[in-house]
Amino acid sequence: MFRTLTLIIVFCPIVLAGTSLSLFAAENRITGFSAGDTLTIRSAEARMDELPEIVHFDGGFELKASDWSLSADQATLYGKLDDPETVILSGSPAMIRVATMSDGESAMIDGEADEIIYERASNSIRLQGNAFISRNEHSMSGGEIEYDIERDHLSAGGDGGVRIEITPDIP
Repeated sequence: MFRTLTLIIVFCPIVLAGTSLSLFAAENRITGFSAGDTLTIRSAEARMDELPEIVHFDGGFELKASDWSLSADQATLYGKLDDPETVILSGSPAMIRVATMSDGESAMIDGEADEIIYERASNSIRLQGNAFISRNEHSMSGGEIEYDIERDHLSAGGDGGVRIEITPDIP
């Protein structure tokens, strides 16, 4: 028998910005959290680690905020729940969704993989195993993908090589 644990936390503001041209050919900016945003975490099970500020989640983990959502079979959060430093997701697949803004237009970044590691200190997302990331009609897949949010920069490789699909923006 599983119970759902729901935590509602006011999330501290963070600024995440892409500043260079990328595979996605846009200067996308990830919309940051504001002081009024709420972070909601749901999972069938949650347990604190013996080490401080580490929480493990099992059985259908979901993290939702106004501009981010994460889902996975299992997750581990490092740092404070309302201010995580690193989130490691694993599942079949683990998924991340991020809203971005560029010149007043919104776009969504969707990623999925067997494992996703989001690190706030380096402002990066690493997707490992059957990795896939897309923004609007553009996508990339491979064994591993790293996305540097700050620079809006992608790199990929691993088993099976890399596949890129780009829809030309022709006026």
